[in-house]
Amino acid sequence: MKIQARLRFKSRMILLGIAGAILAWLVVSRSLGAYLADVAPQAALWLDPQQPKALVNLADRSINASFSTNALNAEDRDQVLENPKPGETSSTNASAAGIPDQIAGGGIGVKDSGGDIPRDLDRTFEMVDSNRSIDLAAVRAWAEAALMRDPLNARALRILGQAADAGGNNADVLKFMAAATKLSLHESIAVYWMMRKRAEGGDYKTAIFYADALLRTNPGLAPFVVPLLAHFAEQPGSKELINQTLENNPPWRNAFFEYLPSGISDARTPLDILLALRTSPAPPDAKEIDDYLSILIAHKFYDLAYYAWLQFLPPDELRSAGLLFNGDFAIHPSGSPFDWAIKQGSGVTVDIVSTPDKTEGHALLIEFLFGRVDYHSVSELVLLAPGTYRFDGQYKGKIAGPRGLKWRLVCAGDAETRIGESPMISGVTSAWKDVQFIFTVPAADCRAQYVRLDLDARMASEQLVSGAIMFGELHISRVTNPPSAQQSNN
Repeated sequence: MKIQARLRFKSRMILLGIAGAILAWLVVSRSLGAYLADVAPQAALWLDPQQPKALVNLADRSINASFSTNALNAEDRDQVLENPKPGETSSTNASAAGIPDQIAGGGIGVKDSGGDIPRDLDRTFEMVDSNRSIDLAAVRAWAEAALMRDPLNARALRILGQAADAGGNNADVLKFMAAATKLSLHESIAVYWMMRKRAEGGDYKTAIFYADALLRTNPGLAPFVVPLLAHFAEQPGSKELINQTLENNPPWRNAFFEYLPSGISDARTPLDILLALRTSPAPPDAKEIDDYLSILIAHKFYDLAYYAWLQFLPPDELRSAGLLFNGDFAIHPSGSPFDWAIKQGSGVTVDIVSTPDKTEGHALLIEFLFGRVDYHSVSELVLLAPGTYRFDGQYKGKIAGPRGLKWRLVCAGDAETRIGESPMISGVTSAWKDVQFIFTVPAADCRAQYVRLDLDARMASEQLVSGAIMFGELHISRVTNPPSAQQSNN
């Protein structure tokens, strides 16, 4: 009996040992396999031939050699974000409701001339084709094996979709890509493919849904997705869908307006969108408007930029807008190109202050500290038609130094073309004193101008300035009976 008991005990111990070894192997192979699935998928499959993540990684790396699994790799993405493809300026005769044709600009960017979908979108991901030397059978086998262990693996389904695309099996592509996006909207390649497919089929609503998903889950793809949305914004059958989407103020709305100009054919398209959003629960903010104005100005669409700026001025500011906006400094500068732009420098402060000797008055205050100053100009962009004008203003204060300040008018785009300037302002002025000068805007190459307050220093030693001075009541008015050229220069 004792011998039999010992044999049974030994048998149990052996069985327990074998079971423990098997369990230990399973734990080690599974856990170590899961770790190696990303760094060394082949080694992971040696430990666990059915490890789904390793199988998917092998398939993904084979079929997407140039790109990461869900988006552009970090290096490519950073390069795209830092250097997005600029649009080329072109003209257009397309009409825009409510916008006068005489001030309508041409396109900021251009679309693919060979089709409806911008060509850049075709290069967003390297979708495989039959010309690439890829073992599609192995890719399919890996993906299918992964699905056997993990039936809800969205990446595996997307890979099967790409493999079907490479093999020209269009029915299977749609089936697998649709299944992948239903399981996970983080599968950017599948979502992008579905977005393209729905756009080509005219299903704009669904295409915009996928575009929204891409921009929410992968904001770095905005340079590629926004051009498609820009295309929709210019189509009669889809532009209202774009407006409705933007009215909900999605987190990618700023990126949309940032990249919108590169995908449109008419420079007025962003204005149409901004105007449509004006009465929505999420109206355009100052940055969205000013960014659009800055792009128009950079492309020298000055008339359209000025017209767009006027559309968003509050009624009281619109009524008081003249040839020079906010010349009494009653409104704190908004940062708009057609309002005062104040650039601070070292050794000098520039501010808008209340005037103690004028009821509810405001003035521009320039304060120079002792020593050499690095003064930057105070400026405003204006649109003056060719002709003769007079600049008027008032100042008081004290400037001590070899040189003083001058108000100047220069042509936009050519800061060296001075079309008028004031006498130098320096010394001590205890009471408000008038400053004025007459200038003529030429008929050519000067559609817009900058009004600037410059420190007239010609060398470093002339930047030794101290004191403080205030300016107010600035105006520009048309001169009906211009003086002679000699009088103007005087």
